[in-house]
Amino acid sequence: MKNKNEAIDLWLKFESCNQTHRLMGIQSDTEKAYRFYEGDQWHGLESGGEQMPVYNFIAPIVRYKTSMIAMNSMAITYSSPEPQNELACSALTRLALKKWEALKMDALCWEAVRNAIIAGDSYVYFYDGIDGCQIIDKTDIFLADEKNADLNSQPYIFIREKKQVEDVKKTAEANGFSEQELSLIVADDGEQQKCTSILMLEKRDGNLRFTRFTKSLVYQPEQVIEGLDIYPIASLVYTKKRGSARGIGEVLPLIPNQIEVNRNLARRLLNAKLTAYSRLVYASDRITNPKALTEVGTAIEVEGGSVGSLKEAINYLTPASMSPDAKNLSDELLAITKDLAGAGDAALGSINPTEASGAAIIAVRDQASLPLNEQTAAFKQFAEDIAKVWFKLVCAYYTDGITTEEGSTVLPQTLLTLEPDIRIDISNSGPFSKYAREQALERLFTLGHITFAEYVNSLDDDSSVPKSKLIHIIESREQNVD
Repeated sequence: MKNKNEAIDLWLKFESCNQTHRLMGIQSDTEKAYRFYEGDQWHGLESGGEQMPVYNFIAPIVRYKTSMIAMNSMAITYSSPEPQNELACSALTRLALKKWEALKMDALCWEAVRNAIIAGDSYVYFYDGIDGCQIIDKTDIFLADEKNADLNSQPYIFIREKKQVEDVKKTAEANGFSEQELSLIVADDGEQQKCTSILMLEKRDGNLRFTRFTKSLVYQPEQVIEGLDIYPIASLVYTKKRGSARGIGEVLPLIPNQIEVNRNLARRLLNAKLTAYSRLVYASDRITNPKALTEVGTAIEVEGGSVGSLKEAINYLTPASMSPDAKNLSDELLAITKDLAGAGDAALGSINPTEASGAAIIAVRDQASLPLNEQTAAFKQFAEDIAKVWFKLVCAYYTDGITTEEGSTVLPQTLLTLEPDIRIDISNSGPFSKYAREQALERLFTLGHITFAEYVNSLDDDSSVPKSKLIHIIESREQNVD
């Protein structure tokens, strides 16, 4: 009974946050933004089975801005002004690099950036120390104070999860619950095998505490992670919204223009169907077999009068021309919307790379990306938040310390007293950046400032020039000389 009352209390607290979500329109706005991004832009229209036309300009804008922000590769570096901490910081940096690769953080960052651009904000949750992470949808994270943008000052945070009923029951059974209590875990209405599980994160007495519960049962009672004094969550807010912990995405402001472009396109297509083609007109009382009018090579039977008067019984309506104003309006609306969104033709890179240097292409690209400087800075802060979470998780979970490159061990006591500085090194991994580097190296080699071997060794491993074959050539020459 005590557990059931606790579950009711926690569920009521969650429902209070959920009600705030509904009042803010988080669920409805996010679903609407994703529908328009994915091309479902006539949602709910009764069209009688007619496939409505869509000119989806939202998707390419989102993809373009995602690439402009997320192509900046991040590398975490820990440092300290204290010389005695150099070994520990080096070990942390090495561990961060290893975990970044293991968790496939580059791909995860692309997803987080795209989600933030569409919905306004995105979240990454780390669990099992630094061994697991997942993207949390905006609609599935509930903050105690939706007006406070600082996650770590939140009294508590709810994360909604959809889980298999059997998995929830196994967790409950592992926590000592009886069969009668397990029977309280049932699938949601409309679901066959899944139920809503809520993860509650709470900071108290300098430690992180977490609890999992359903509507009827706290199936994983409060667990304490000693020494973890921050939430293992990093948030990426696309454009900050005044007085809100949430952000403003790219999609919702574009929807009215997207709707008008689609409507205008539908009107033009309907007009073309009705007036752009010649239409057959015939006198039904004169033609005996009207189906023959649409059949090739079939004789047409005429009643009354002479065959010579057939033109009086059959004729064609001349196609009517459509005013160009409708198309001009669509083109203008589309062009201005893309320009105002910072994703016009110039920004999208309508440059022939064979007729421009890599440096010139990069200059155009960098100029076009200036409106995204705020979002790029937010992405960098997102990486810094991840680095801070990782350091705190290492302190809490790596109770045996961490190993340095030389094989020695940095003890937990050293980590707990360490307050490292975090630096995020950014490098642009776009194809034109590589093209510019290769051009610069080629120019230095041509001018004689570097040798052929220096030129080859300076190339990126994934350069367009076949580096491995050039190295093979150098090695063959050296063997021939010997």
